[in-house]
Amino acid sequence: MKKSTIIYCLALISLFVSCSNFKDKTEVSNDDSLKAAKLAPKPVYDGIYRVEGDSVVIPSFEIEVELSPKAEAKIEKDKESIIVSASFSGIPIDPNSPNMQEWAEGGIAGKEIELMGQRVARFENIKVKKSTLDSVTGKDLELLINVYTGRRTNPDNLLDCGILSEKMAKVQNKKFVLKAKLIYGE
Repeated sequence: MKKSTIIYCLALISLFVSCSNFKDKTEVSNDDSLKAAKLAPKPVYDGIYRVEGDSVVIPSFEIEVELSPKAEAKIEKDKESIIVSASFSGIPIDPNSPNMQEWAEGGIAGKEIELMGQRVARFENIKVKKSTLDSVTGKDLELLINVYTGRRTNPDNLLDCGILSEKMAKVQNKKFVLKAKLIYGE
């Protein structure tokens, strides 16, 4: 073999080895793509809800229950709890839909939070099937908040409390204060 052929072969091998070790700066490793996916914003549905698979997540919000001094004393003395109940509803596109009866009884979704000692209920990570939301007119669900005692020590509700009835677009990521007093004795 000629010396020039050997040099040529060595040059080709050297070039091949250096090219295989070269990493293109535009290439993204699996770790980098996972980080990018975590940082990417979640898709938003109708400007209000975040999409997660076949569900949409209702935005979080807080309800603070502000008790009158007499109500606070009675609740503390009786070691009573306070229930903050959230109901989400919408008007079905098809009033004859099989969901109509179910919605008439309980709305599209609901959640209750029982408070013992604290006075702020944070509603978060409530999910509704996207198909359910697609079956109502105007995707801005109506929220209804009711507050009452947990009936741990008394069979009757002890509180007269205001309600909140508002569209989710106005409620999302906000805090609302509902004032309450005793039904009897104030």
